[in-house]
Amino acid sequence: MYSKVMRKIALAGSVGLIGGLMLVCSQVVSAEGAVNPADYSSMRETVSEVKLPDIPQPDWLKQQLAAEAAAAAAAHRAANTMTVTYDVMTKGAVYASLSEFKLLANQTLNDPRGWSRMNVKFVEVASGGRFTLVLAEASQLPTFSSGCSSDYSCRAGRYVIINQDRWMGATPSWNAAGGSIRDYRHMVVNHETGHWLGHDHQSCGGAGQFAPVMQQQSMDLQGCKFNPWPLTSELTSSQLGI
Repeated sequence: MYSKVMRKIALAGSVGLIGGLMLVCSQVVSAEGAVNPADYSSMRETVSEVKLPDIPQPDWLKQQLAAEAAAAAAAHRAANTMTVTYDVMTKGAVYASLSEFKLLANQTLNDPRGWSRMNVKFVEVASGGRFTLVLAEASQLPTFSSGCSSDYSCRAGRYVIINQDRWMGATPSWNAAGGSIRDYRHMVVNHETGHWLGHDHQSCGGAGQFAPVMQQQSMDLQGCKFNPWPLTSELTSSQLGI
């Protein structure tokens, strides 16, 4: 029905357009069939003055076009998504739930608020990932690198190491400022993975602002607000060439 109505309206508009063009053409072409180039200007003026009817799109068509555009955008993102694999291991005496650790770590890495905004998908594999996510007993942290402390989490080479004590209880400064354990877990996974992605530590950008995820929020918020997720300005990776 809609297409029939459209054709009728278009036909009505076309009748006027054709009539105008025929009139101008009769003036441009002489009785002998010769064309006077000077008269083309009147044809152009007539055509430019013709206005087609403004027909609003029905709601169903707007919805269909929006759905098609969203599907096309999703397909484009999927075709251009970079997959980054990682494996998981433990080190030392680990009493925390490994299954819970794996689940929350994967949710964190692929959360739409996180590093996945770089169009990256993190996939856990049994072995041979691009980096290894480790849940480690606190005393085992220094065995990965002399730069790692048993007090905090750390990154050493391909190892992204989460300190079990911090995973289970966050830090005194975080807790004193009212931070939640779930947000701390999001933050520490994003922070240490951020080091693997190629980021160094950052500082608070100003009192009251959200902290960069690469700020050492475990130690001091420096006047910033808790923030478990990378800022837009942090969405780069020298490791991935992004």
